Amino acid sequence: MTPTSTPPTMPLPPPASDHKARVRRRLRVLRYLALVDAILLIALVLSALTGAKNLVHILGPLHGVNFLILLVTAGTAALDGLWGWWFPALILVTAGPIGTLIGERAIVRRGAALIPGGESTVTVTDDLARAARAARASGAGGRGNE
Repeated sequence: MTPTSTPPTMPLPPPASDHKARVRRRLRVLRYLALVDAILLIALVLSALTGAKNLVHILGPLHGVNFLILLVTAGTAALDGLWGWWFPALILVTAGPIGTLIGERAIVRRGAALIPGGESTVTVTDDLARAARAARASGAGGRGNE
């Protein structure tokens, strides 16, 4: 007898619930990093305003490293397809904590749009296409009533 071999199979995409769980876990990590970043930033600004140079020399690098970790974490999640590149860009432009909270809120609000392995946000072109379809549908219905 000859051994039978099974044909190679394609890996299945993760279920939607697994994808949403991964997004929630990554958002929780980002929330904690943003909280630490905010605390370090406030302490850094206060120590700079009070003239505590020794404290600034300690808090500055700590804040910088935490900010980079925040950016890398958001960027790797974008590479993994958990959300779009707008989120790391928002964190970069807003200097950290505020952008993280705004982005997290947007992702949670659009949670129903999370697609395994795909873009997690509804794009402007999707919104425009939806509006155009709705306009055509209402226009077609109006012509029939003439």
